[in-house]
Amino acid sequence: MQGSSIRSRLRAAGWPALICAALAGGVSVLAFAPFGAFWVAPLAVAVLFRLVDHARARRAALVGLAFGIGQFAAGTYWILIALSGVGGAPLSLAVALLVALIVLLSAFIALTLGLAVRLAPGAGALRYLLWLPLCWTLVEWLRSWVFSGFPWLSLGYSQIDSPLVGLAPILGVFGVSWAVALTAGLLAWLSVRPRRAPWAIGAAVVLWGGAFGLGHIAWTQPSGEARTVTLVQGNVAQQAKWTPEWVNQAIYRYTGLTRGHWQSDLVIWPETAIPDYYRAVKPALDNLGAKLASHGTTLITGLLRVSDDGQRIYNSVVAVGAGQGLYSKRHLVPFGEYFPVPDIVRRWMAASGMPYSDITPGALDQAPIDAGGIALGISICYEDIFGALLARDVPPANVLINVSDDAWFGHSIGPDQHFEIARMRAVETGRYLLRADNSAVTGIVAPDGHVVDRAPDFESAVVTGRFRPYSGLTPFARWGNYGVVILALLVAGAGGLVRFARGRRGPPADHGL
Repeated sequence: MQGSSIRSRLRAAGWPALICAALAGGVSVLAFAPFGAFWVAPLAVAVLFRLVDHARARRAALVGLAFGIGQFAAGTYWILIALSGVGGAPLSLAVALLVALIVLLSAFIALTLGLAVRLAPGAGALRYLLWLPLCWTLVEWLRSWVFSGFPWLSLGYSQIDSPLVGLAPILGVFGVSWAVALTAGLLAWLSVRPRRAPWAIGAAVVLWGGAFGLGHIAWTQPSGEARTVTLVQGNVAQQAKWTPEWVNQAIYRYTGLTRGHWQSDLVIWPETAIPDYYRAVKPALDNLGAKLASHGTTLITGLLRVSDDGQRIYNSVVAVGAGQGLYSKRHLVPFGEYFPVPDIVRRWMAASGMPYSDITPGALDQAPIDAGGIALGISICYEDIFGALLARDVPPANVLINVSDDAWFGHSIGPDQHFEIARMRAVETGRYLLRADNSAVTGIVAPDGHVVDRAPDFESAVVTGRFRPYSGLTPFARWGNYGVVILALLVAGAGGLVRFARGRRGPPADHGL
């Protein structure tokens, strides 16, 4: 009797729904890299939608929070490795920061469910097909910029190898997320109203088939001959990278790995491949650049740069040889490259031996680096998770370049997730993306998002392949996220008018439609 009473109380409190939501959130990670089961995403979200059929807004928000906790705990656990395992932060602090981040990110999904249920109290077509997908899209976009933004595990990324990716050049990753959430809504509606199967299946065919067709539109065109690129993956352990011994050897190590590939038009070394200040290594780079220029080769390498007054440090990329230009990272990693904390906390961090100094962000609009007549749009590491930021660079950029150092993520799913995100940037802009990472993942991505070549993870490796500069604009490159946000707001306005009209007529007899 006592066990039955406990189970009854848990059921009354809604715990079964919360547990199911957390499990669905955890399973949804299988849709993303490295697993790539893209069909899991709409199924998992459909389960979430059904779990709030009879819930009020507050309960729906709790269910959404549980889903988020399951998803982000399973999908971003590698942050613990970055903070503690590699970064050296105390384990207790790293766990606390990770838990806080998981709860914060989950709150956005809680907002999605709570808002949609308040807008559509009845579990019917309006909730499944309008308000839930719409709220998901807008709140996911909100998550990409509030508190600096962290759009990791946005639903759209899971579809990089599905027909829905055809929407990315038009509406960006959040437009793809909208399509995933709408597919989930169709599945939920179909499970509630099997009589509507022809309509639900027909709508899904139109959605997926239309996206597939749009994916075959050539929004951009090649604007030059094929060129050769060499991407160098040094695979230097983070614990060794910043030691004085390695700083002195970095140029020689990377020069050695690149030997035999100087005939390439473009050579790319990773983020902070040279972990030293530009002014300290400029003579050596100038000597190397003079040799490269005679072969028509441009070298792109990551390093640090200090301002003339010595007060500001930048995470930068420089071109030497046949090319020229300098780029400084615009969007910095909170608690990695800058610390938004009071001075008292900063003093405690310094006393504890933890990093505490801030890197300075570069200007929002920077001229592209020139590489033998090709304009390169540069991003450094974390910046490539912000699609609208990279879209600012095209035109004039003909090619996207990303240099990263994902050794921080360790041997986890993090590097593959990051590469999946980078692939979406190529699709959104209709440009080749050339990515050089310290350890994983280094590769060449075509404008349609497929991987042309990829280095083995966590090995010293060199990838040499062909790419072409592209010109023209995709709709997303022209509008950025404004396109999907404005469309969503227009649809929301139409939905609000329908809700208002229904309210004046009185509630319908069948909320399920």
